[in-house]
Amino acid sequence: MREITGRWVSPDGLPSVRVFRSRKQKNGGLWLELTYNNPQAAFSRPIKDCFGIRYFDLFGRVGLAYDAERDVLILSTYGEYKRAQE
Repeated sequence: MREITGRWVSPDGLPSVRVFRSRKQKNGGLWLELTYNNPQAAFSRPIKDCFGIRYFDLFGRVGLAYDAERDVLILSTYGEYKRAQE
């Protein structure tokens, strides 16, 4: 899952996403941060893995998938995200 770390943006103008490794966690767990712009709010949640299905909890379970061929992050509730240009 190292390949999904970084910033992601939605072509549809949905909340921006940042995936990062938490240094506070014993095994360096992955976290996802959603940032809403109006009003400014950010929610950080740990990414969980249950039998190969990745998800995070944000007012319910949100599935997470990565398409390496297209370099696209897919969130079940929010749709596709492209990697932000640095």
